[in-house]
Amino acid sequence: MKKIFFVLFLFFCFTEISFSQKAVDATGETELYLAYEKTDKELNLVYNKLKAKLGKKDQANLIASQKDWIKFRDSNCKFKSYPEGEGGVIANKMHTDCLMQTTINRTKELKSLMNGF
Repeated sequence: MKKIFFVLFLFFCFTEISFSQKAVDATGETELYLAYEKTDKELNLVYNKLKAKLGKKDQANLIASQKDWIKFRDSNCKFKSYPEGEGGVIANKMHTDCLMQTTINRTKELKSLMNGF
C-alpha cells in the first residue's frame, strides 16, 4: 500500500513539473531567451575575429570598449524595462528583447569595423 502511494506521489510530482515547464514555454520567454543566447554567441565570434586582426594596442582598446559597452547594455536595458521582480512575464520579455536587440546592433557595428582592418 505504501508503495502505491509513493508511486502516485512521484507521478503527480513529475506531472506538475512537466505542466509548469510547458506554462513557461507557452509565454515565449524560453524561446526569446534562446534567441538572445544565439545572438550573444554570434557577437562573441565576431568580437574574437576582430580582436585577432588587431595589434596589441588596438586589442586593448577593443577590450576596454567592449567592457564599457556591456555595462551600457545592461544598465540601458534595466532602465528600459521594469525593475527585477515587477512586471512579470512581459517585463522579462522586454528586458531580454532589449538585450537581444542591443547585442544585434553591436554585432553589426563590430562586423563593419572588421571591414576596415
